[in-house]
Order: sequence, then structure tokens, then C-alpha cells
Amino acid sequence: MNDLVGVCFALFTLWVIARIIGGASSEVQSLGRNSEQMQQMVGVVKSMFPHVPEASIRYDLMVSGSAEVTCDKILQQGYLPPPPDGFPGTEEASAAPAEESSQTISTAEALEPAPPSNLISRYHLEERLTDSNPESHASSIKSVWHDNADDRQKSLQERKAQMILQARRYVT
Repeated sequence: MNDLVGVCFALFTLWVIARIIGGASSEVQSLGRNSEQMQQMVGVVKSMFPHVPEASIRYDLMVSGSAEVTCDKILQQGYLPPPPDGFPGTEEASAAPAEESSQTISTAEALEPAPPSNLISRYHLEERLTDSNPESHASSIKSVWHDNADDRQKSLQERKAQMILQARRYVT
């Protein structure tokens, strides 16, 4: 009887050890899956809130474990607090956006000229603003469907110009 209890205890101990060792290997596999899931969640949150640093998103996701909670926190606070200094990815994340943003700004400034300050200058309607009879153009516009695409485009541009001028007269 004593031998049976000892054998049962030994088998139980071996079973527990096997579960611990087997569980550790499955945890290693699940960590790989979790890192993929974490990267997907970071990508989802980053696509919704591109202004929030990726390191902050990753840290908050590790703490909360939920993209929904992280999004709610961003919506409530407007930002996420920076991760602690020892958190991996903070040094890389802080250096990279500064370089990218300066390059992006300089590229955008070089490619795109400054837009006109108002609609009148954007649509070149300055000469129509000084028109002595403002009602002369308003009566000439008719909403007619033209067969020719160029005529439709001209009609649309004229209607747009009239709406801008009428809004300008209404405001002033």
C-alpha cells in the first residue's frame, strides 16, 4: 500500500513537471503569435491615430491588452503618455520621427506652392468682384444638361463662380 501511494505521487509529480515543461514550450509559441497579434493591433491603432508615437501605442497595448481600451484612452486624453525609459523601442522611435518629419516638411514645401488665401483669388474672380451690375451674371446661369462634356464643365465652373460671388455679397 505504501508503494502504491509512492508510485502515484511520483507519477503525479512527473505529470506536473511534464505539464510545466510542455506549457513553457507552448508559451514560447504563443509569444510568437502574440507578437504578431501585437503588431497587428499596433498597426490598427496607428492607422486610426497616426499622430501617436508607435512606442506609446505598443506600451499601452502591453499594459491594457486591448486595442479598444487604447483607442478609448487616446480619444479621452488626446494622447498616450510616453513609455518608461527602459521600454524597448523608445530610443529608436524618438529619433526616427524627427528625421522623417523634417524630410516630409521640406519635401512638401518644395513640391506644393502655397494655396491662394481665398476663393476669389483661387478661382480668379477679382474682375467680377468689381462688376457694377451684380445681377447681370446671376440671371444668365441656367441649370441645363448639355450634351457636350466641355459645355457641362463650363456651366459647372460658371455656377461655382456665381455661388462664390453670391456668398461674398451675402457676407459683406
